Amino acid sequence: MSSFFIVGNWTRQGGISSPYLFSRYIRELLLELETLYVGCNIGGVFINVLAYADDIVILAPSRRGLQQLLAVLYKHSTYIDIMCNNKKTVCMVFKPKLRAKVVADIFPQFSLGINLVQFVKKFKYLGHMITYNLTDDADIQREVHNLFVRTNIL
Repeated sequence: MSSFFIVGNWTRQGGISSPYLFSRYIRELLLELETLYVGCNIGGVFINVLAYADDIVILAPSRRGLQQLLAVLYKHSTYIDIMCNNKKTVCMVFKPKLRAKVVADIFPQFSLGINLVQFVKKFKYLGHMITYNLTDDADIQREVHNLFVRTNIL
């Protein structure tokens, strides 16, 4: 262990070492989230956080579980002096395939510290549109639009 020191230069956005360095920086957060045992079973694997570079997704099967994970996120982000962008921090409730499993259409808002987290039906994650009903129509429509724009430029 060395003593603390100040870094005068930052890592560049899109730099090759940026994702690795950020994941090392938030390692304690990821470890604490993992030890809470609150999360989703996806394909037989227990998952409650997905992190790539500075994008973090928190997964929970219940309202109480998600609020618990958000509280840990807020505590660690305050401790390591990072801020969650309130405009990009959103919540999505995925619609089950079977209508009989729908619990509610409206949920109380979650909080991240003193800020309320907005509910959305779609958002862009790592360049792809994620929707509450698990279709890829929005993503395909966005790519078709981009194709038309690039064709018109030619």
